[in-house]
Amino acid sequence: MSEAAAALAGGTVSALELAEACLERLEGPRGRALNAFIHVAGELARDQARESDRRRAAGSPRSPLDGVPIAMKDNIDVRGMPTTNGLATSWIPGSDAPVVRRLREAGMTFLGKLNMHEGALGATTDNPHHGRCMHPALPGFTPGGSSGGSAAAVAGGLCPVALGTDTMGSVRLPAAYCGIVGFKPSAEYWPVTGVMPLAFGLDTVGALAGRVADIALLLGETLDGPVLGRLRFARLANSDAIDIEPECRAAFDRALARMASAGIDIECVQVDGYDPGACRRAGFVVAETDAAVAHAELLSTVPGAFSPAFRAMLAYGATVSPERYSRERETIERAGAALRAVLDRFDVVITPATPQRAFRFEDPVPANQADFTAIANFAGCPAVSIPLPPPGDGRPVGLQLLAAPGRDSTLLSVASALEAACGPAPRPRSGQAPARGSSLSTSFDQ
Repeated sequence: MSEAAAALAGGTVSALELAEACLERLEGPRGRALNAFIHVAGELARDQARESDRRRAAGSPRSPLDGVPIAMKDNIDVRGMPTTNGLATSWIPGSDAPVVRRLREAGMTFLGKLNMHEGALGATTDNPHHGRCMHPALPGFTPGGSSGGSAAAVAGGLCPVALGTDTMGSVRLPAAYCGIVGFKPSAEYWPVTGVMPLAFGLDTVGALAGRVADIALLLGETLDGPVLGRLRFARLANSDAIDIEPECRAAFDRALARMASAGIDIECVQVDGYDPGACRRAGFVVAETDAAVAHAELLSTVPGAFSPAFRAMLAYGATVSPERYSRERETIERAGAALRAVLDRFDVVITPATPQRAFRFEDPVPANQADFTAIANFAGCPAVSIPLPPPGDGRPVGLQLLAAPGRDSTLLSVASALEAACGPAPRPRSGQAPARGSSLSTSFDQ
């Protein structure tokens, strides 16, 4: 995305050319195979791009993002564009979600809405209504979820940046599976108004892109050059109990070794009273219960919009007693408070992003997908997944970094430095400064 913004600013490409390049790819064979988009807003994107070009020609771009293409997960309202929340129905919102309004005011080009796990309550994006969203590098494999379409669209080169939502890891998990960057900001960094709710107080709007610098540009954050050796790093002893694929463990250990060789001291700490599996289960009970409330009216009026599996989850949530709901809420709130106490002593906590890599749709879905990621939502803190060098078979692996609530800019700066120190070697990028009239179809390859 940074390259697209620089090319626009330098006049080597127009916003309309960028929009057409994205539309050509996402509507072409590759885009159809990935099934990342539920709705393509071709005419809107072209109109917005033309307006952006007119502003630049007049010397008055709205922001550095003016003319840069973006797409949104389909539980985020965009004025005049259908929202489905991954269900077999849709509605046309009359206003933008505040985060979308901010991007519209910045002059970005809206490409459309992205596939997602039904109701955002799951992490495979095997959607029964809109079809499976495929992993862009591994046909037949899940891209993760619930923001799977967002991750696949970015990693597959269909758009340079995308919005997703993250309730217990739904931005970071697919980012790790797909080998890109996924950022969940602090709670309330972006309002969740205009986003179909899943779990009250846990839902967060996040972003996915190829590099940390792209996320910082989207958020308007400045990346500093932190002296990593002067920061206090911790890893969680609680995470050692999580069942993790050997390849993920090996990639994490290699990252720890690289950090140690760079002079970074990492202390192993225990988060008091935090059992990752028990907290993840408590989080899902809370999500199912809150989702039953959020969907009650739609379920009563359009029951056919819900798959039998999703209806069963909502039915279960509706049976949870107030007493049990309070206990489960207390479980996750205690874990969040305990992590915040650790982050009072340390600048950054590091963990693997996921216990496993992307898997085939036909394989059993691991119950522990969110065991590393959920605690960031419980604590309301910012968290980011950055890609690590993958093992021999090429399936991506992610590294998760967490910081105290409100320290989003610091976390992104650290993530950018570690991206350079621990991440995979940069791939050739064809979008650095595309010449006018040249082929732009691969401008956003990651």
